[in-house]
Amino acid sequence: MEDLEKMTTDKKRWYIFEDTSFEGRPRSKWIIDCLLGDIQTFFDGIENFIKNKEKSGKRDGGGNLSVPILISTALEFVAALYTGKTKYQIKKEGEKLNKYNATDNVRRFIKDFFPKEYKDIPSLLWDGVRNGLVHSFYPKSFSFQRSSQRSERYIQFQFYVEDKNISSHFKKDKDTIWICINVFELYRVVKKAIEDYLDKLKHDETLQDRFIKAWSSVEYYRDKADPDQWGEIKKMLDYLDSNSVRPILRE
Repeated sequence: MEDLEKMTTDKKRWYIFEDTSFEGRPRSKWIIDCLLGDIQTFFDGIENFIKNKEKSGKRDGGGNLSVPILISTALEFVAALYTGKTKYQIKKEGEKLNKYNATDNVRRFIKDFFPKEYKDIPSLLWDGVRNGLVHSFYPKSFSFQRSSQRSERYIQFQFYVEDKNISSHFKKDKDTIWICINVFELYRVVKKAIEDYLDKLKHDETLQDRFIKAWSSVEYYRDKADPDQWGEIKKMLDYLDSNSVRPILRE
């Protein structure tokens, strides 16, 4: 993990915007090219799928599950950089570390960089989309009851992927409020928020300190193998034997 106290202002900017030791490109550019680039590649595939769907007659999935998870992953990572808080940070002597809270990180990032409609529902958006899809592979639904009403009401999510001309919107029926999200639009919102953050990062040393603290804690983290994994490691070493390279998967 980088020692911020020993880094000059120029060294901090170099680490974020110029150093190419991480996967051959500056860390700030990796966020655009790789983190967001992976999602864009997925969208390109979806658009191609939609164009050829009627011709092929295939009934493959359209990305309703995968794309929101990818977007949520990118949002969680950048929000951690923005707040400077990850679950991989090592406590220095005398330093007190707060427990990692992804929801709090994302809430702060959304409130500072997202459009108003999203700023008003950061917890619902994160808990319903990210936590719902990652843990149960379906958006989380919520129930609530106003004091003036006897019956419960509900909040549910609906995603639009194949029809990208439908704008994201709220709607309500008798007992349910729907948060309807066009994932193409959601990606554009997330991408612009990240670009705005990176632009602000160029001129704010406090944000640079948080970025370096968070990024380096992830980049240099190594999890210690537990006893159950030692047997697997031994098999891998035996498989390599005196060779430095051996194939893993063969058709």
